[in-house]
Amino acid sequence: MNTYGRYQNAYRQAAVGTMDQNKLIVMLYDGAIRQTKLAIQSMQNGQIEKVHNSLVKSKNIISELMASLDLEKGGDIAKNLQSLYVYMFGQLIEANMTKQTQPAETVLRLLIQLREAWAAIGKTQPAPQPATPGMPDPVKRISLKG
Repeated sequence: MNTYGRYQNAYRQAAVGTMDQNKLIVMLYDGAIRQTKLAIQSMQNGQIEKVHNSLVKSKNIISELMASLDLEKGGDIAKNLQSLYVYMFGQLIEANMTKQTQPAETVLRLLIQLREAWAAIGKTQPAPQPATPGMPDPVKRISLKG
């Protein structure tokens, strides 16, 4: 990797590290939506390798969303989200095995609805306040490192 590429990666890591959790979750949904749409388009165009690659990326994003759940603090909402993620993951596997668009289209509709809900939640939350010296940073962060 060239020097420019290393700087770009460092910038991305810093940007993700300072992003609030809600925005990061919305970005994950955006990525899953984009990859699922690409898989559907690739199925319709008979591009089998692109279908597989896009569905794997979408499954990976859903796995990351599932891993970010806090089942203790989230209660029933987190458990319901976990069930939805498991269902979507299975539907993406089915879409990849059968190369049928219907399971992927089902997942796409769910992802869009969930993304809209998270985006609405983000709009209702107050903007994070700058950190006061000696006080913890009020913005929650999650790590994307494996």
